[in-house]
This record gives sequence, structure tokens and C-alpha cells, in this order.
Amino acid sequence: MNALAALLTVRRLAWKPVRVYFKTMVVEKSPQTVFTPLDDGTGVLLNVETLFYYGLNQTAVALWQEIERSNPPTLDALVQVTCQRFDVDEDAARPEIVAFVRRLQEFKMVRLV
Repeated sequence: MNALAALLTVRRLAWKPVRVYFKTMVVEKSPQTVFTPLDDGTGVLLNVETLFYYGLNQTAVALWQEIERSNPPTLDALVQVTCQRFDVDEDAARPEIVAFVRRLQEFKMVRLV
């Protein structure tokens, strides 16, 4: 087995358990987070406790509104809703949504359970 094939095999094995794990994670909005929609379809999140703020593009606004609307959503549900709404492939959407939710978690705007 050449080095590239070994690297791809390792990555594939490492990714699958993470993917399954994240599917069932619940995304809970922090009560200290306030969302403000802007006229151009974008928005801003502010954690009033930490004073961190985060600018959202239109896709992120749709994701945030889904987080607020659901009671609370799983990561897999966010991926499915996004794929349906924006006609995007799940394999392309999932890593972007995971990264977005992780950033929100870093800013203490959501909690993953």
C-alpha cells in the first residue's frame, strides 16, 4: 500500500465514527444569545454574557432560525433542512454545518448535547 492510499484509509476510518456521532447530537440555543436579522437577509448573533458577536450570511440565518424554531434540533435535522431548502448535496453540506455549529459552540451561543 502506498503512502497516499494509507492516508486515505486512515482518514476514511477516522471520519465515519465522528460523522455518526454528530448526526444524533442536539443543538441547544444558549439563553444568553440574541439574534438580530438585518434588512439584507443577513443577521448578527450576540452572546450578552460574553459579548461575543457573530455575523451570519443568509444561509447561516436560515440555519439559526431552524435552531430557534426546532425544539431543539439534531445536527442531522439541520443538514436535512438545509439540503432541502438550498438544493445541496448532504456530503457537501454536512462538514460546513458541523463547522458552523462548532463555531457557535466556541462563542458559547449553542450547546451540543
